[in-house]
Amino acid sequence: MSGPFCYVGTWKLRDEHFEEARRWLAAHCEHVEANEPRLIAFHMFVNEQERTGSVVQVHQDAESMQFHMKVISEHLGNAFDYIDHVISQQYFGTPTPALAATLAQWDSPEVVTTWKPVHDGGFTRTTVR
Repeated sequence: MSGPFCYVGTWKLRDEHFEEARRWLAAHCEHVEANEPRLIAFHMFVNEQERTGSVVQVHQDAESMQFHMKVISEHLGNAFDYIDHVISQQYFGTPTPALAATLAQWDSPEVVTTWKPVHDGGFTRTTVR
């Protein structure tokens, strides 16, 4: 098993569908929670003034992120009805070769992408609320 793998993504939401987008994002969170028992944390945030949204994901390892990509591939069909464009992607942790290939499909020169593959330390508390 690899160490933790985290992802932070930010998008510009469509102004004309902003409230619909918020409902869709909430439903997406429910779908992820119901179908991904290994995922440690999955949180959506919005900035109403900027009309942007972000997701913060904490996976126990890269394999969990790979499974996440499989689960959401079946659920993201209409995401770009609400998302105008991806602004940035940040990856923290070392991907497996399969995950790296999957994530490469999302690479775009218009999207600021940051990789921090080396985990130098830290901890996860899973029982604190």
